[in-house]
Amino acid sequence: MNLRQSMVGLHTWGGLLPSWLLYVIIFAGTVACFDKELNRWMRPALHEGVVSTQGADDVRDWLQRNVSEELHAFWMHGPTAREPYWRLGWEVDGTETFHNVAFDPRGARPDPMPETLGGDFFFKLHYNLHAGDVGMYIVGLAGMFMLVALVSGLIIHRRIFKDFFTLRPKANGQRAWLDAHNLFGVVGFPFHLILAYTGVAIFVASYMPAAAQVNYSGNVMQYFGEVMGSYHREELHQPAAAPRSLDALIAESRRLWDGAEVGWVSVHHPDDASAVVDVRRRDGSRIGTPQDTLTYDATTGELLNRQEASTGYRAYLWLAGLHMAQFGGSLVRLLYLLMGLCGCAMLVGGLQVWLAKREGRGDRSLVWVRALNASVFAGLPLASLALLWGNRLIPATFSERAIAEGWVFVGAWLLMALWAVLERRNARRLLRHQLLLGAVLALGLPLLNGLTADGHLLAGLARGDWALASVDLFLIAAGLICLACARRFRAAPARAVVPGRANRVREA
Repeated sequence: MNLRQSMVGLHTWGGLLPSWLLYVIIFAGTVACFDKELNRWMRPALHEGVVSTQGADDVRDWLQRNVSEELHAFWMHGPTAREPYWRLGWEVDGTETFHNVAFDPRGARPDPMPETLGGDFFFKLHYNLHAGDVGMYIVGLAGMFMLVALVSGLIIHRRIFKDFFTLRPKANGQRAWLDAHNLFGVVGFPFHLILAYTGVAIFVASYMPAAAQVNYSGNVMQYFGEVMGSYHREELHQPAAAPRSLDALIAESRRLWDGAEVGWVSVHHPDDASAVVDVRRRDGSRIGTPQDTLTYDATTGELLNRQEASTGYRAYLWLAGLHMAQFGGSLVRLLYLLMGLCGCAMLVGGLQVWLAKREGRGDRSLVWVRALNASVFAGLPLASLALLWGNRLIPATFSERAIAEGWVFVGAWLLMALWAVLERRNARRLLRHQLLLGAVLALGLPLLNGLTADGHLLAGLARGDWALASVDLFLIAAGLICLACARRFRAAPARAVVPGRANRVREA
């Protein structure tokens, strides 16, 4: 047995076993490429394109008026082109719980907008499945499986360039799905290889923490502090004096950085005399923001430390920036979106090839595999659309509104899974009905958006707000594609398969 032959089984099972999980990870990561645009769409207050006139001091004043507990730290981020509003977060001392609010840019004073999961929901689903450290480890393991499947797939496909130009959608089921699997795999191979590697690499300190635990006697925060070059000052346990203006410190930081943009501003131990203010630099034109930070005394405004990331940490930031598409603007994010969809299509095609090879053997367990396919491959996009419907239909005054949106997503996905189980013996009919439902949900969202918010599609196009209009345009395109595919399934009835006489196609 040569190397190529030995890789066939590794590619088949190394790609098959985590395929459903990888689909969730890749789909969520693909949507998260436009998480900030989705944040705007899910907040009707941001649809008018108003530029916030609030300042950092206004945000701090709101915090002091509305939060009475002693704080360990608070942090804020000013308006950007993709997020034209102030964001604020804080941690109550001794609780290790975090609170976050976003402020309506239409008022002169900070006024919190109704809470929503926003695009951050898909970002967290992508990297930890909303399961904390356990989910992060599961995602890392899935990423390593994907690396194995990609490398072994490259080895077994001798005709990789020919596969790129081969797609026969009217061939028998197995041949057509194999062509699709090969085509989308070849088109996105460099992208998927880099994203799988960087996705694992940027969490390497969490996956392999032994070195930091041993060398720093379990003090992991000290390890990260030294790696990043951050500044820390011990608490004095004395009352803090009147703080220095945050807007003045931001202006001073811009001057020291020759006009560079400012990102996160954080205040540590704000109620103590030792309080310090960290002002972090932001540069969206580079792969990996430099993370340079200026640290000031919160009372006097004295510059205490000028942090510049080390060479090793800059390399890490470059990998993280490459993975998260934090560079190059909308064109790069659109490319990531298309390549992510290719990854989803590659997984669907590969699993359909595996099914087509075995459906002629009379294996009764295949109906459950098809049910799982329908639950994941169609259920996840449909649940995501249901989440957007929930965002529009749940009243803005509803208590714990973001949690309610999350339950809409979970409930819709469970219903899709139940539907797939009940219709497991009618896979083609189930898929057609799922496509029709997807068309209704996707095409209905722009209409619902126009009825419930001022930033409907026509208004966004009229003022050239393509970032906001792109969400509605994508939903319309997705709905039309679902409708066209549903019509195709109605026009082409399923062909009977004779047990033991399934068409066999070589993999390469």
